[in-house]
Amino acid sequence: MSSKVTAEQLEMVRSWASGGVDLNGIQKKLVTECGVHLTYMDVRFLLLDNGIEIASAAPAPKKETPKAPEPAPEPQQPAAPAPGAAPGKPKVTLDDLQLPGALISGKVDFPSGTHGAWMIDQMGRFAWNDLSGTPTQEELQAFQFELTQLLSRG
Repeated sequence: MSSKVTAEQLEMVRSWASGGVDLNGIQKKLVTECGVHLTYMDVRFLLLDNGIEIASAAPAPKKETPKAPEPAPEPQQPAAPAPGAAPGKPKVTLDDLQLPGALISGKVDFPSGTHGAWMIDQMGRFAWNDLSGTPTQEELQAFQFELTQLLSRG
């Protein structure tokens, strides 16, 4: 059993690679058909050194399956604005004592009645704590603006 590849065997490897046989398959074929034992890395180097590329098999066309229409979300009744919050504007506050692991933390009351605690950790990651409900996209944008304004004031 050999670990050297002849020119004839190299042509066989080219043929297998052009047929889409992967590295593992080429390694096995070298053993079974040529009696050549190479490690996986040796096969990889063989391909690289000789400019042989493995042809990718053409993916089968995917059939589009029609999706069932999603039910329309039920309209939510907006809750009364939180005390101290202007209509459409969340009330954002900073904590005097930061949450454990937080670089900065605080609370927010959204006009829809959703409220919760937020924090930014030492890695700059933002997280919600005890969020009661889901604020709307507009409320989240307003929160981001208010938090930026609050933090820029120092």
